[in-house]
Amino acid sequence: MEMLNISRTGEGIFRALLLATLIGVVGCAAPAKRGTPNPTAEKVAPHEEPRGEVYGPFPTSAPSAPLVSDPDRIVLVFGKGLTHGFAYVGVLRALQELKVPVHAIYATETGALAGALYFTQKNLNRIDWALLRFNEKNLGKREGKISFRLSSPEKALEESLQEVFGETRLESIADRLHVWLEDTKTEESFDARSGSLSSALRGALAGANEYAPAELEGRNVRASNTKLSELYQRARETEKYPVVVVAAGAPPTELFRKLLENEKSTLLYVPLPGMDDLEIKRRNQAVFSGKNAVHKAAKEILSLVGRKSE
Repeated sequence: MEMLNISRTGEGIFRALLLATLIGVVGCAAPAKRGTPNPTAEKVAPHEEPRGEVYGPFPTSAPSAPLVSDPDRIVLVFGKGLTHGFAYVGVLRALQELKVPVHAIYATETGALAGALYFTQKNLNRIDWALLRFNEKNLGKREGKISFRLSSPEKALEESLQEVFGETRLESIADRLHVWLEDTKTEESFDARSGSLSSALRGALAGANEYAPAELEGRNVRASNTKLSELYQRARETEKYPVVVVAAGAPPTELFRKLLENEKSTLLYVPLPGMDDLEIKRRNQAVFSGKNAVHKAAKEILSLVGRKSE
């Protein structure tokens, strides 16, 4: 009789363990169906770049704006960068030499500064004059130690921006220059459409250099962390002219190359080997590299506006 009770007790324990195991299996499987991240799947998730890449992840593709049948200008998309961003100045200079007009620019950080100079300054000489106002003293990484200078790097940057752009408002060029910023409170990225151009650029230049955010229209803003692929998608959804995406520094990924090929847009890559993005003293080297990249791709760029290279 005692042996029978032990047997029944053991059978009950076995059934309880089996039921608990089944519940555990179902419980583990259920979150996966609801979309809980799978550590293994994250590494190979479709349509997504590895974490840390400057190009992705890619947003869901949306319908592109129809292109004009006979385009005579292009739209530029610039990636992030402080020193690397000076390559975009070189790109704009070379395009002016090729007489290829730029209709609009989507950018943040130094790319936004380059775009603002392109749309507000009268000529290349004026752009060169303005660029001298931006250097390692007001763009370089802020140091933690106490400085005995009369003004902080941020204050010096604000003074330089004011000297170059004065009271210019974003509204005057908002259909052409798209400065992407991030609201520090909500972490929302947005295309700044109104307010002081100097303030917008001050925010766009508060990124890797660890500068304090700027105030724009009642919001504290800094450089947007929007990926290059997302800026490109915004441009293609909005603009009716061919898009040239300019990437400086980090090599483009294959996913990004394929995205542009499928949508018949052009990628211009500016390699900057060995150049740290905070080495502002090497900005002239970045400018030269940007010009060189355009000249190498001149045939392809000219074909976008129906011209042949001479």
